[in-house]
Amino acid sequence: MKKIQLKVEFNDKKLKAIKVSLKEKNKDFDTEILKFLNGLYSKSVPKSLKKYIESDLEPEEKTEAIKENEKINEEIKQEGNEEISNKPLENNNNMR
Repeated sequence: MKKIQLKVEFNDKKLKAIKVSLKEKNKDFDTEILKFLNGLYSKSVPKSLKKYIESDLEPEEKTEAIKENEKINEEIKQEGNEEISNKPLENNNNMR
């Protein structure tokens, strides 16, 4: 499958802050962007369209894509669990 490069405009100070913060967590900016895009693809693209897109892949590309998606999905799940466990519990005053 053909890959393209994306070009976006973003505040330089915010971008630098993101990169510094990710580096402190031993994470790579490009990897995190790819995880985000794959998550957006998973949530936004209907299954029928995904099947159509994936039908154009060669067998070895399909295997590679499946492995890559599984790895990314596992990382997303793990990060989601970390975010949930790190969130402070909120008091719910409506439960009286």
